[in-house]
Amino acid sequence: MKRSAFLLFWCLVWTFSAFGLFGSSAQADGQGKEPVWILNHGDAFPRAVVNQGDLMQQLGLTMLRTTGSDTTFSIPMEEEEHFSAEERPFLAFRCRMKTKQKIGGLFFTTDTLQTLSDASFTPFPVQGDGQWRDLVFDMRTAKHGNWKGTVTSFRLDPINPSDLNAEIEISRLGFFPSEETAKAFLADACDRPDYTQETILCRQGIRCLIPGGTLSDGWKESEFLFERTPEHAEAARSGIALTVCCDGKPVPSCVNRRGFVWYIAEKAGRYSLEKVSPERPAIPLPEAVADRFGCRVSSPFPPEYFTRERIRIGAWGSFNARYFDERQLRDLRDCGFDLLIATNGSAASRHRGMLFRECDRLGIEVYINDGGWRYPETAGEEYFDHPSFCGHYITDEPGTDSYPHFGKACGEYAKATGKVPYINLLPMYANAAQLKFGAHAAAIEYYDPDPELYRKYCESYCDLVPTDYICTDIYPLNWRNGLRYTYSEYIESINVIASVARERNKEFWCCIQTFGWIPSKRTPNAAEFRWQCYSLLSFGARGILCWTYARPNPERTSLLDYQGNRMPAWFDARTVFQEIRNISDVFCRYRNLGAFTHNASEKVPYLRMTNEYRDFETIREISCPDPLLIGCFARDEDEKDLHGTAFTLVNMTELEAAQSTLVKLRLNAKKVTSWRKGIPEVQEPDKDGSYVFPLETGEGVFVTCE
Repeated sequence: MKRSAFLLFWCLVWTFSAFGLFGSSAQADGQGKEPVWILNHGDAFPRAVVNQGDLMQQLGLTMLRTTGSDTTFSIPMEEEEHFSAEERPFLAFRCRMKTKQKIGGLFFTTDTLQTLSDASFTPFPVQGDGQWRDLVFDMRTAKHGNWKGTVTSFRLDPINPSDLNAEIEISRLGFFPSEETAKAFLADACDRPDYTQETILCRQGIRCLIPGGTLSDGWKESEFLFERTPEHAEAARSGIALTVCCDGKPVPSCVNRRGFVWYIAEKAGRYSLEKVSPERPAIPLPEAVADRFGCRVSSPFPPEYFTRERIRIGAWGSFNARYFDERQLRDLRDCGFDLLIATNGSAASRHRGMLFRECDRLGIEVYINDGGWRYPETAGEEYFDHPSFCGHYITDEPGTDSYPHFGKACGEYAKATGKVPYINLLPMYANAAQLKFGAHAAAIEYYDPDPELYRKYCESYCDLVPTDYICTDIYPLNWRNGLRYTYSEYIESINVIASVARERNKEFWCCIQTFGWIPSKRTPNAAEFRWQCYSLLSFGARGILCWTYARPNPERTSLLDYQGNRMPAWFDARTVFQEIRNISDVFCRYRNLGAFTHNASEKVPYLRMTNEYRDFETIREISCPDPLLIGCFARDEDEKDLHGTAFTLVNMTELEAAQSTLVKLRLNAKKVTSWRKGIPEVQEPDKDGSYVFPLETGEGVFVTCE
């Protein structure tokens, strides 16, 4: 389901992005902003959002390098930038590309067409000859016939599909009432470099800062850059100290332990990388420059802190680049997150320095989505020294057809980096075509489960893809006729993938529902966040992830809004995640054996599951009139000083009923400790020898027995 949700989100964000790409203060029709965006020497660059690409500016000109097969470019759109499609049918786009591809495309959303899909895909021709090209396209001529109503967002695919390392320069774009006004807008472009600005030159394994005023017409990159050889990288990795020299004299520079190089070039000359010696002492970069480059590493936590065994609380974080800052990372940490899958705006090269500096400081592990996994020998070398860097995001919701490819990529990546990349799988309600070919094969249809087919999908992943976890997303919270109801295969969908993880000795991770991105989905309250978490913990989950995208629609926003402000769901999630943090250490001392149900019936179809675990001798008798989920645990084999077992209890009454319950258990135990809402309490039996556990709506409790 994440693919559909992902497309919906990006149809909004890409849309808002593209329209906000280049901010203009000119007024359209007496209200709002004109839908035009100027990047080169304009004010739109800070708002730009790129997926599977690296966006930067050099001398005031905007450069985009593709890093994947689906590079997209957009800018979150403000409401005042929405416009009438009928009144502005002409797309104007100026760019320069070096690519073999011949086609680009535009997706958009409107007040009635609310998701990015083929229903709005508008292809346009691409000339990848490295020359500036002007495109004026009448959107009314597109075959889809959907250019009507109010345009609310769009996403630009400069080339479709993307080829790796294509070079794209984007000058400006906009939408206009006539072909004449569109051409006039493009003719007004200024695409000459501004030599008063400083610039950063990039080459494989190198970042070079050139102060403003240093360059002029006729300058050559070869006078400021050098080739970093494999021998250089090997020397750095073996511990040899290196420095950058200009004509034999050291310049301010930094070389990390993977051989990535940053330096300042204040004049043309012969630049080289040399061993540090008394004649060539290293000169450190100024602190401000090191922070901008992201090469200054200072963390209060050792690397072991980030890799420790725990219940990971993860954020699938795609941020509005315009507002992404330290405050949002602090808010994620304060909410309880200690893992971030940094995509899109947060993965952009211009944010990485801040991203890793703050995550080092806050104790947040980071997966980065910048396509670097495709080159395992150099993957992440620019930020490899940061203890918070844990690996690369690879893909979302692949099919079995691509497992051999991703398995080979993961193996090569792990061998070269020592890190484990991130892949998320389809949920059980994907159809057969998607399980084979991936989420893109068709829109996911709900309630089309085939547990055996899905089990084979998960088993095949474990057999072919060498990660130490298996992760999926399951979104069970729905609206129907104004009432809450739960996805009917919820517990079985958890059971299938969790049992495969248990059998194959892998950790089980899962993305929970975080907000209602479409009318049929609802944003959880605290009870519903808790219910999802304890349902997963009952099957031994070691990773609970949230889809935390910022949303421009205030009625469909997630934990943080479009500008990065906390939303009500943030406070509900924080309450639950702090509880999970409190039980993490003790929970991880046990291994999951499976789960079983109590009072499962047709009234609660989502509680039905196969292969229930029935050999849990700790619980002798259960007395409760309501449905329950019970997760069973034994001590981990490494916990030699731990004696006893543990279990979870979850109130599985339909959440719409808002019904609490009382559970009485007869236990084979001398000491019983319950962790209710994260607080440990030693339980005493009542006069009948039963242990009593009150459970509120959606509540779960973790219990240890000695």
